[in-house]
Amino acid sequence: MVHWHEDDDGSALNVGRKTRSIPPAIRRALQRRDQGCRFPGCTAHKYVDAHHIHHWADGGETKLDNLVLLCRHHHRLVHEGGYGVRMTASGPKFTDSTGRTIAPVAETRFRGNVFALKLKNQRAGLEIDAETTISLWEGERMDDGMAVEGLLQLE
Repeated sequence: MVHWHEDDDGSALNVGRKTRSIPPAIRRALQRRDQGCRFPGCTAHKYVDAHHIHHWADGGETKLDNLVLLCRHHHRLVHEGGYGVRMTASGPKFTDSTGRTIAPVAETRFRGNVFALKLKNQRAGLEIDAETTISLWEGERMDDGMAVEGLLQLE
C-alpha cells in the first residue's frame, strides 16, 4: 500500500519512499512545471525522463520537489558524466563535471509562427538551412592573431 501526501488542492505530489515509480499525478505536475528538459540551454520537450535529484536509492523521496525533467542525453550526463543537479528556491541548478555551476540561459524555445520567422530571416538576407549550424572548426588551436585582426576589421 502506497500512502499519498496531498497538496492543498488535493493533488498527490508526494509518495515518500514507498516507491521510486512516479505516479501519473506527480508526472503531470512535473510536466506542467518543467515543460521539458531543465538542463540550461536544452530545448527538448519530448522523450524526457523524471530524475530524482536526491537519488531514491540514497534516501531521496518521490515528490515533486525532488524531481526534475531531463532529456535522455542530459539524464545520462547527470548519472554517468559527473554532472550534478540540486534544487533551489528558484529551480534546479546544474554543475559540470568539475563542480562549476552551469549558468542558466534565456528561454530558447520558439513558440511563434515559423513561417513569419522564415520570412523575416529571408528579408534580412539570412539563409538558414540544414547546413547553417555545421561548424567549420576541426579542433585545431585558435589563431589568436587572425581572431584579433578579424575583430579590428569590424571597427
